[in-house]
Amino acid sequence: MSETTNEGFKPIETQEELNAIIKDRLKRERESAEKRFEGWVSPEDHAKAIEDANKAFDDYKKVHEGDEQTIKELTAKNKEFETASLKSRIAHEVGLSYEWISRISGEDEQSIRADAESLKKLVGNGSSTPIPTKSTETATPSAHDSSVKSVLNGIKQI
Repeated sequence: MSETTNEGFKPIETQEELNAIIKDRLKRERESAEKRFEGWVSPEDHAKAIEDANKAFDDYKKVHEGDEQTIKELTAKNKEFETASLKSRIAHEVGLSYEWISRISGEDEQSIRADAESLKKLVGNGSSTPIPTKSTETATPSAHDSSVKSVLNGIKQI
């Protein structure tokens, strides 16, 4: 009975015969897998794409690493200019002179307006007192001043 079942079977007797049979079987399996995964990205191509994307991202970060700090600085400057403009406008509306604008404090329109109005109450019209051009103090005249004064008085009488 064993002879009839083994008629088409040839036993493998050497390693080379086994290698040839396995080689053919692996070749068929690879071709089948290639057909099944045709159009898919290979793991090597996928790894290369990720590497390229990471490099591009790193390059982008290097080019734009100072942008966040620049944005913060420009935002702060813009806020300063807006606040200064608001202070100038409110000082003008309240009736304070230009020289008092730097004395106004506050972060929003309400607090700036309140401070400007209280400052207006303190300083009046907002103009500073002019510096006198001539001394109003009386000094004791020196001998030279007295002689010059008498000469000038003599000239006036002529």
